[in-house]
Amino acid sequence: MTTTPPPPPGQPRWLYQAQDAQGRPTEGFVHAQTAEEALQAIEALQQPPLTQVQLHTSGLYARALTEMADDVLGPLDVKALRQLARDQIEAQQNPGLWTTLRQLLRNNRTWLLVGAALVALAVWRQWSPWVQAILVAATLAPLAVFAYMHQFQRMYQQMLHAHATGDLPRLDVLAQRLARAAERHAFLRQPAWDAAVRMAWFEARAEGVDAALLRLRIHPMRPADEGEFLARIYTLPLATGDHAGFTARLRELMAQRPGEPTLQLDLALGEARAGHTDEAQRLVDTLQPAMLPPHGQAFIDWVRGMIALRDPARTGEAASHLGKACEQFLGLVRKAPGAWPSLAVCTCDYALALAWSGRAEMGRTVFASVQPVARHHAEPERLALLERELRLRG
Repeated sequence: MTTTPPPPPGQPRWLYQAQDAQGRPTEGFVHAQTAEEALQAIEALQQPPLTQVQLHTSGLYARALTEMADDVLGPLDVKALRQLARDQIEAQQNPGLWTTLRQLLRNNRTWLLVGAALVALAVWRQWSPWVQAILVAATLAPLAVFAYMHQFQRMYQQMLHAHATGDLPRLDVLAQRLARAAERHAFLRQPAWDAAVRMAWFEARAEGVDAALLRLRIHPMRPADEGEFLARIYTLPLATGDHAGFTARLRELMAQRPGEPTLQLDLALGEARAGHTDEAQRLVDTLQPAMLPPHGQAFIDWVRGMIALRDPARTGEAASHLGKACEQFLGLVRKAPGAWPSLAVCTCDYALALAWSGRAEMGRTVFASVQPVARHHAEPERLALLERELRLRG
């Protein structure tokens, strides 16, 4: 099998989707360090260049996802990489068991058809039962591998649900299971580390950020690179409502990874929620949306809503932006349960904007829809403010 030339050392793959000159959809991977380099690489792929380019990879996770795929699949040729790109985009757009199973059957159809034919021949010719059993086992091997791998996917999805709903005993059990599985399978190191960081969110709320960070620093799944470590823990100060600590750690990470648009967007949101509207406006105005993953627009609307919410004369505009953001997050959580905390916190801001714009009853309704999640992820002071405003304006 001919494989693609090795990429430059340390450069992860970026998944993209676009249209070619004939208007046909296309997808694939490019190797790059940053989103800007990824867009430049995509532009150089062919002439005329591809249009309507959409990155489906965040710079924060590009390297980890590349390593995880390589651990599972090994070296891939150009055709296999193209199919992997199609499969990953399909899985993002229509996640679930049936999508994964359909991809398995499609990608292994030759093996399954040949195996089924050999089994039928063995039965017809009355070959030895041992031969028939071996042929059946070989034919079903891809399904056995699928079943084995799917248990880890289900475990990870259950972990995300436990994190969103604040089910700490369940989250702790699942995080430990993922950590034990990661000792056997390198491709599970990233999911296990993600589970540990999500557990640390609740430890930070209960015991403080420093105690949670100390546990993460000695966690066996902790990435060796300090920048990779910082990329996952910079949000922990928000667990205690410490916006200054959040922005300080985020700016430190941005100094290590200049030009990363998802970090710039996170900083814009943090500054907007802290009331630093001028800086938030500057940051969001200088963003290039094409460099963001598909859900980036939801965060942009969230930032614009929080900026407007600081002006009493713009509460209606704030509610409009925040409503759009919540609508996008609502569509996202159906595909990615890890987005539930973002939906819950954004909905709290939306409910506050509704209350301040004279629609407290609607605000109470939308807040009630996310309250079970919001109480575990929104800042306590923000929740107290929202509940007071909804009560006073009732």
